[in-house]
Amino acid sequence: MKYLLIFAAVIAGLVSILIGLTVFTHVFENHERVGNFHVYWDQKHADSTPHSSLYYKRHLLTTRVTGYELDPNDPDRISFSSDDIFHGVNAACGTLLYDGRSGQLTTLRSSPSVGVMWSPDSRFVLLGPDTIHNLITGEEIDLTNAISKLDGERPYFSRLQWSPDSHRLAVSIDVPPPNRDDRKTVYRDKDLIEITVEPLTVRYVATIIDSSLVWMEEDIRWVDGELQVIAPSTEKRRILVKSPELLTWTTRPPTVPPRPMWDEHYCEIRR
Repeated sequence: MKYLLIFAAVIAGLVSILIGLTVFTHVFENHERVGNFHVYWDQKHADSTPHSSLYYKRHLLTTRVTGYELDPNDPDRISFSSDDIFHGVNAACGTLLYDGRSGQLTTLRSSPSVGVMWSPDSRFVLLGPDTIHNLITGEEIDLTNAISKLDGERPYFSRLQWSPDSHRLAVSIDVPPPNRDDRKTVYRDKDLIEITVEPLTVRYVATIIDSSLVWMEEDIRWVDGELQVIAPSTEKRRILVKSPELLTWTTRPPTVPPRPMWDEHYCEIRR
């Protein structure tokens, strides 16, 4: 009888350990800590869309977070996007900034942005590929106002990297190749430019020509505040520096208005 009780106790202990490990593993696999914030995502099931919840300590911010980035200098401040349109006017929907120390929630944009990039000094956040929000003044800076194609259109931007001093951005723009019929061009040129935020000015750096490949962060570096290319030119990805007369864009302001965001009023029209 004694040995039977010992055996039963051992089995019960093993079962308890297995249950604990299962629970712990489930929580671990479905949880991430970001500074003093916690992200939990639902277990993915067939024919369902997984959702993530964002908490500051024990305080729920949203059950439908779609993206987030922690302030690089403050573990209690985060910018995040949420597409919650299901809980009325009190729902967190849009691109938002939350300060855990003050408890203040600020709406930066009334639609969920595709990615947010903090400047190293936490003064700016880049919303999407081409809009900077100044967190000190509340001003928004449209980077596409700094440049236009020769026909007055605004080129498409692809963001790459902030400079260490937060004064500049490395950006790639898609532009027509020089001296060619743009309608018959398979690949557009990817011009690498350096944009100074205040005042808004542009400096051309280099181009990837006649290729489907694009600029990557590892292709560039900042030296004394100036953007430089460190990637070699190859047969598959030719990199060159165009002469000024071959640039198919100008620093004159565009003659067409900014392109509207496809989801600009996402949060407003569904409530």
